[in-house]
Amino acid sequence: MKKEIILVRHGKACSLDAFDKDIDRVLMERGVNDGYKVAESMLEKKVVPDLILTSPAARASQTALIFARALKTGSGIVNILDKLYHCSGDCILKQVCALPEDVNSVMVVAHNPGIIDLAYELTMGATNFLPTTGVVVIQYDANSWSEVSRSKPSKHFLIIPKEII
Repeated sequence: MKKEIILVRHGKACSLDAFDKDIDRVLMERGVNDGYKVAESMLEKKVVPDLILTSPAARASQTALIFARALKTGSGIVNILDKLYHCSGDCILKQVCALPEDVNSVMVVAHNPGIIDLAYELTMGATNFLPTTGVVVIQYDANSWSEVSRSKPSKHFLIIPKEII
């Protein structure tokens, strides 16, 4: 059995100037377009999650819903977790390791620095930057989520919006 973690930094968002609270910031047009473009690339690579976990921030949950629509999974697999709002990489990993074993692929849509810190850790230092709407796909030859935190990935790769033709 394989386990797969798909880490996504939310799409490009409007500046805080237009909003009273950071959590309310929404995606800019570029963030929306990049989301669809990256999701289409994921479909071509046959990377489709069983579950999507997202921060409650508007920009993150919008990104998650764009991916769900473009990947044709439906929004029913999208779960909003308050803990993912500006949390650490360790906090994200705890959420992943607590998943039921019937979930084999999970997408997490969250924020820097937590999302990139976790990507760096899980890819053994190979990933140290993730632009908005950037994706890191990390695959494991593991039977359980608890094994993931102690295992080396069998494969990992990036999907970066600016690199998609």
